[in-house]
Formats: sequence, structure tokens, C-alpha cells
Amino acid sequence: MSSICTPTSASNVTVAIEGQRIHATLMLSLIQNVTALPNVATTIDSASNSNISAAFANGISNADPSAFPSNLSIGLNSTQRGLNLSCTFDVSGVTQRSGDIVSVNMTWLPFVVRSDLRAESLSFNTIGYRYFRPLVTRYTNASRFVGLPNATITGVTFFVNGTSVGPPAAQDYVGNFTTLNFSPLNPNLDQWNRTYTLNNDTTTWRYFPPKSLNFEMRIGQRNVTTVYVATYGYNATISVPGIGRSKGYIIIADAGTGHTEWAMAAIVVLAFLLTIIVQIRYSNSKKRIAKFQRRQLR
Repeated sequence: MSSICTPTSASNVTVAIEGQRIHATLMLSLIQNVTALPNVATTIDSASNSNISAAFANGISNADPSAFPSNLSIGLNSTQRGLNLSCTFDVSGVTQRSGDIVSVNMTWLPFVVRSDLRAESLSFNTIGYRYFRPLVTRYTNASRFVGLPNATITGVTFFVNGTSVGPPAAQDYVGNFTTLNFSPLNPNLDQWNRTYTLNNDTTTWRYFPPKSLNFEMRIGQRNVTTVYVATYGYNATISVPGIGRSKGYIIIADAGTGHTEWAMAAIVVLAFLLTIIVQIRYSNSKKRIAKFQRRQLR
């Protein structure tokens, strides 16, 4: 017998670049049945909670000292079996404009918030240290010989990313887990999947990092094995209107009409067509002159 939770929706980190405005949206889901989380449903913003605002500012500035978040808003919905977190904020100090061209430094994106952030009775960032590690530690030496926490336990095994690990490694793995850790987004944008969509004239970069948390604990009791899991991960998307380019951690985009490169391409095509037209007319003109001269000779 096993008890396993499965995610109901994918988590996403989305960054929308519109001119010099950088807007981030985080939709994150933690699925677990390792322990019982507090039931909390609330909304927090930077105006009502300066500690959370400062924690985000510190985490982002550690990744890029020139970057600064503003208009932070967090929505939390925690149940015993999981956490849904939605977060939006703007980022300033990372753009440079030259004419209609804007370059955006995305070095701030793989930021990490390390603080123990709280909303009512819930520690929603350091979940690993607050909730998972104590329980894993409790079961580290559990067996029927020890008699704790249950004398019917015949053995406990731990798995990280599907691989069996010892108790110390399991404790460290879950204990170091934080919800607001985006260091997996560290690869430069040249390693992301870049696509341009003609229908909405948008360039998009996508990246699919490995899960930040993929933990499993199996507890054997006589002829029954109960499986406890905790899983957390996200995909990332960056979008910019028009045709965008990237170099390392820098995105280069059009901040003018949004169609500068298309206009340039149209000019090139028009010039090419005009050249062809001129050549055709010139060729026809030569043929008419040659035909007229032949008539004169007759």
C-alpha cells in the first residue's frame, strides 16, 4: 500500500519584458504528504509586510546589485498536503536604452530568498528546515528494535531523485529546500529554447530545469510499505514583443514600435523588388531599341 500525491498543475516562472518594464509572475506548487502543513489562505504585499519586501530585495540584489523589485504581492494557499504560492513584482535597474533598442540584464533571475518568511502560522519559504527535516530526523533510526517512533516499523528508506540515499544525506537534502530558490535558472539564455511566434509577434525563451525537490520516504511496517513524497519544480518563460535576441544573460529587444526589424526587412525586400523591376524594364527597353533598329535597316 502506498500514499502518493501528484501535482494538479505545473509551476511556472514568467517574466514579461515590455519596453523598459520588467514584470515577473511566479506560480508555484509544492505537493507533499510527508507532514501536515498549517491551513493558511492569505495575501501579502510589500506595503503591509516590510520584512518580506526586504527579503526579496536582498535576494535579488545578491544576484544583481543593480536590480530592485517593487510592487511585490504574494498570494498563499496552504493545506495539509501542499502549498500554492502566487507572486508578482516588477524589477527596475536592469535595462539600458539606446534609441529604440533596449538591452535587459537577466542576471537577477536566478535569485534566492533565504529568509524564514511567515504568514500567520506558516513558514512558507524554509519549509524544508521547518517541516521536513524534523520528521526525517525522527525516522532516521526508526526500527522495531529501537521502538520509536513506532515499534511496528521494520525499516525506513530514503530516495532523492529516485536514488536511495542514507539518512544524513536525506536530512540535508530536505533541510536545505526553500520555496523561493531560483538558482536552477542560472544557465545563460543562449542555452534556453528561443522561439519567435509570428501570430502575436513575440519572442519567447523557455527553460525546463530539474525539480528542486524530489524526495521519497518509504516506511515498512510488517507487510505494508507506506510511501511519503515531496515534489516541487517549475518551468521558466521570458517573453518580449517583436524579434528579440540574447547574448549570455542579456536580452536585446525593440522598445519603439515593436516592428523595427520587420520594417528593416521590408525595406530590404522592397529595394530588391525595385531592382528587379528596373532590370526588367531595362531589358525590355533594350529589346524595343534593338527591334526598332532592325526595322530601320530594312
